[in-house]
Amino acid sequence: MRRSKFHRAQQRGAFTLLEIALAIGILSIGLTAVVSVYMLALSWTEEIRVNLTALKTGRAALADAGILMDKKRNPLDLSNSDAEAKGWANNYFIVRTIDTSKSVTLDNDAGTYVEVKVEVYSGGDDTDGLLVHQIFCHQILPKGYK
Repeated sequence: MRRSKFHRAQQRGAFTLLEIALAIGILSIGLTAVVSVYMLALSWTEEIRVNLTALKTGRAALADAGILMDKKRNPLDLSNSDAEAKGWANNYFIVRTIDTSKSVTLDNDAGTYVEVKVEVYSGGDDTDGLLVHQIFCHQILPKGYK
């Protein structure tokens, strides 16, 4: 029995179930790769944001310990000459310490040259938070400077 030309063309024009399953598999692998790269980029963006804001907050505390507040956002009335200043700024816990063993008094008692260390913690205070940045710097504290 001979088949018509129309019947043969119709038989060859369809995809098999195996071809469809293979195409869906390849498509799902590609979509999974795209979604995973997107999620990785989002996590990197958040990490960069935390690092950058923590660094800027630490630099601000290095310049002025007066920005530090308690957990309820009340000013702590700290000065740059305090040996240790602890407090919150921008939802980061900051510990600012002056190493007095390395301090040098300037000529004519004009001030003191000190080494200052600022530690910036995220997600908690210095006991349970994650240390994000440590900044070391030398500063001159003029005499009578607050």
